[in-house]
Parts: sequence; structure tokens; C-alpha cells
Amino acid sequence: MKAKRIVIYFLLVIIMVAYNFYLRPIKGNNLVNSEYKQSKAYINDLYMSDEHFKHSVLAPDEYYIYDEIIKGTKDDLSSVKIFCDKDNCIDLFQKAYYAIYLDHPELISFLGIRTYSYENNYLSYYNYENHGKLKSYLGARRIAREMEIVRKETKDMDEKEKILYVYNYVGSHNYDRLFMITGPNQSAYSFFTKGSSVCAGFAKAAQITFQNIGINSYVVTSGTHMWNYVEYQGKYYIFDATMGASYRDKSSTYYYDGLGETTSEEVTGVFSEYYPQIEVNTKLKDLFDV
Repeated sequence: MKAKRIVIYFLLVIIMVAYNFYLRPIKGNNLVNSEYKQSKAYINDLYMSDEHFKHSVLAPDEYYIYDEIIKGTKDDLSSVKIFCDKDNCIDLFQKAYYAIYLDHPELISFLGIRTYSYENNYLSYYNYENHGKLKSYLGARRIAREMEIVRKETKDMDEKEKILYVYNYVGSHNYDRLFMITGPNQSAYSFFTKGSSVCAGFAKAAQITFQNIGINSYVVTSGTHMWNYVEYQGKYYIFDATMGASYRDKSSTYYYDGLGETTSEEVTGVFSEYYPQIEVNTKLKDLFDV
């Protein structure tokens, strides 16, 4: 009888955890409506992408490369072949790859590409690793639950308070010292479910969080580093929460340096001409007096 009670107890605990983290009804991102869910841009309920960089760096007859990379990731394919009979297929593939990284922070299975090649009018690439459809779905559900909490905590905050909230929220997570150019710590999944990440995970997590609480922002990459541009009072500023996560101690002189600075030498990042103009002479750190 005692053993039976123990089994029942553990089953109840498992059911409660599963319900709280994955099964409980959640009010998602307000921007993700039924119309958006029918579009090619839809990945999950965490984020609504306008695919700004797709439309900026690729011509309409080149979109299919971008779309095929996303489809291959969503279908959990280890390798993908894309027909391309243009003269600049490798260049188009690289542009599409970076554009997806910037446009879709919610694509938590997009962890990087091992290798790619072009031969006989076909682009071939091999994914680093995917989570699988079930793990991706459950991961998105868990992140949505976290966003529900964040929205409640920030609902009465102004712009400044929200931006500081996100900086401190990201900064409270561990910087993963095991840096990899591609791999599990490059996505928002590692940030939200493991509590640790690297710059890519931090920037994507910040982007998802900003949109969920009504702050405009962009993901920025120099190719070796990722951060954000965030809008405050109609102007855009550098927001690099990796600095906060690196120090984690708010009393440190350098903790808030990411509110206006970035560790990247290429401050404007890849596709810089397609971002809004940013303020480089004024820092949020100074405006916020932190």
C-alpha cells in the first residue's frame, strides 16, 4: 500500500510539472494572429516576423532559397538540397542563412550549418543539429509560459523600465564558456530552458522578450557576435546584454556597458544598410543613469 501511494504521488508530481510547463493554456504573443499563422513566416506562437532582412537582401525570385532552409529546419532534416541555377548561388545561400538568423529568433531548432557546397546546380547543406519536432514544440511552449510571466511583470512599466528589465533578465543568466560557432547554445532554447547561452542565444532571447512586451528591436550580427538595437523614445540604441551576462554583478562598473556598447568591432553588423540609424554618440547607460 505504501509503495502504491509513492507511485501515485510521483505520477501526480509529473502531471503537475507537465501541465505547468507544457500543457497549461497560455495567452501568447498578441501579434501572432490567425492570419499570420497562415503565412510562410509563421514558426510558432512566440514571435511574429516581418522577415525584414529576407525582403531587404534577396530579390523575390530568390526567396525560395530562404524558404527551403526554413522548411528543412522545421522538417528536422539533417541535409537539404536546393536547386539553384544562378551565377551567385553561394552568395545567395549565405545571405539567406544570415537573414534567417536575424528574422527568426523563435526558430529554436536553427542551430547552425555544418557544411555546405554547390555542385551541378544544387546547393547542399548539412544541419549542425536539430531538436526534433516534439522537442521544438515543447520548448516553444515552455518559453511561451515564461513570456506570459514576463508580460505580467512588465505590464505597468514604461519604456525605460522595460528595457532595463530585459537587460537584467538576460544578465541574470549564465554565459556559457563552452563557446561553439554552431551548436545548442546558439539558440534561444538554451537561454530559456538551460539558463545559459552565448551571445546568439542572449540576442535572440532579448528579441523575443522585447516583442512580447511591446518594445521595438532588431537582432544584429557581425558574423562572430550578436546583439540588439532597441528603440527608446523614437531612436535606436545598442543593446548588448551579453556584457551583463558576462559580469552578472550589477555593482560592477562594467555591468551596464552593454547599454550603448558592444564587444564587436563591427558595430553596424552584417546588412548594416538595412537597419535604422542608431545613436552612437549617446548611450542608454547614460540616459538611464546606471
